[in-house]
Amino acid sequence: MENGLYLVEEFKGSVLYRYVDSIIYQGKTKMQKILIAHSPYLGIFLALDNVVQSSEKDYFVYHEALVHPSMVSLENPKRALVIGGGEGSTAIELLKYKDIIVDWVEIDGEVIELCKKYLPYAMKNDNKRLNINVQDGFEFIKNAKEKYDIVIGDLTDPAGNSELSKRLYSENFARSICNLLTDQGIYVVTSWDEVEEGKWLYAVKPRYLQKVFPIVKPIKFYLPSFDSEFLFSVASKKHDPEEVDKEEIKKKIEMFAEKLLFYDEEIHYSLFKIPKTVGNYLKFL
Repeated sequence: MENGLYLVEEFKGSVLYRYVDSIIYQGKTKMQKILIAHSPYLGIFLALDNVVQSSEKDYFVYHEALVHPSMVSLENPKRALVIGGGEGSTAIELLKYKDIIVDWVEIDGEVIELCKKYLPYAMKNDNKRLNINVQDGFEFIKNAKEKYDIVIGDLTDPAGNSELSKRLYSENFARSICNLLTDQGIYVVTSWDEVEEGKWLYAVKPRYLQKVFPIVKPIKFYLPSFDSEFLFSVASKKHDPEEVDKEEIKKKIEMFAEKLLFYDEEIHYSLFKIPKTVGNYLKFL
């Protein structure tokens, strides 16, 4: 592939091009195509099956929003599970909490190794509190014995080109997650819901999660590398993340060795403020 305009994504009738000025790695694992490249707008970025997954420009926005609004809501969390997230940035954010043990399950081990080698913001070093499992997340959950304070599904979109994650957006899978959570447990995942067989809805509150968890709250933010708003769902057994005390948030994140680049005690509450008009619009994307 020559440098220049590169087709990254074709989705729901629209085509998005990125200008690529250097290709760092291009190939195919046993499961998917992978591209690690550089563009003037994104910096170094990761694309799987021609869809951008993260970029040097704003990976910290995505991963800090994915992890911290839920983690600061928990009381002394001890164990976390990450499903997906091939570059390891989700695990990096979780490990900023000094007492947490993280089990990381990624179906494509080749992606982990390629990201470690070529992606500057990927998980680089071994950590005694991190357990890496190259395995199907569905199978891992079915056989898991541990209890988790938080489970994070850092998954590919079911409405995109990838077939790897579709069965993970379901009521049955959510119930399996719920059974693995402690009494205060939280599940965080991208806000997709299947409305009909093969038709997926980008929903403010996915219905399948509401059937399982008493508290389901959306998190919304703008991500430049996706050129769109992005939604996560926080599904909680006990704690409402929107009601966590501001001083408690500040206290927890001040203990990190490195300052966060996006999330703080002010950003926290804004992430949950979704205007009704925006919510209605997202339902039809």
